[in-house]
Amino acid sequence: MRNSAKKLASAILALAMTAAMSVTAYAADYGMAPVPTTTASESTPATTEELTSAVESAKGGAVANVQVATTVGLTVKPTVLKELAQKADGVLEIVAPKATISIDASTITKARNVNLSMKVTNTKSRTVINMASKKDFGCEVKVTLTSCKLSAEKLENAHWYFNGKDMGPVELDDDGNPVVTLTKGGKIEIK
Repeated sequence: MRNSAKKLASAILALAMTAAMSVTAYAADYGMAPVPTTTASESTPATTEELTSAVESAKGGAVANVQVATTVGLTVKPTVLKELAQKADGVLEIVAPKATISIDASTITKARNVNLSMKVTNTKSRTVINMASKKDFGCEVKVTLTSCKLSAEKLENAHWYFNGKDMGPVELDDDGNPVVTLTKGGKIEIK
């Protein structure tokens, strides 16, 4: 009886180990190659390499266009700005979900770290952009709000405010989107 109990216990243990290993193999999905679900630029801000590559490929005054899913942690390094400045008629354009950010090479006076991290809040009565940086950019940064909830009628009479100071009527692009041009970070309101 003892031998049969040992054999039964061994069989149950072997069955349990096989089941555990198959669950582990299933969870690891060894039979399939991993497939990435997003690209780096879809989940993180553009890297310096992506920005540099875009600037290098934009020859003869073309627009260097980079798509990002967020502006959180978005910084343009001095090396990117130096490369852009060498293309005197080039433009770096960073397209995010709520805004398009542009830097024209002709406006660069000093290549430095430009922190473009921002939070955009939209309502039907105002749009607020809170920039993470309050520092001077060393260039002009044009921010076009592509998801502004203010009506076209309100935007016609809207002013923009930088750190509480009235900067005058807001500029509108050809599509009716508000555009602000900044030389340093801060709080921008359009109302």
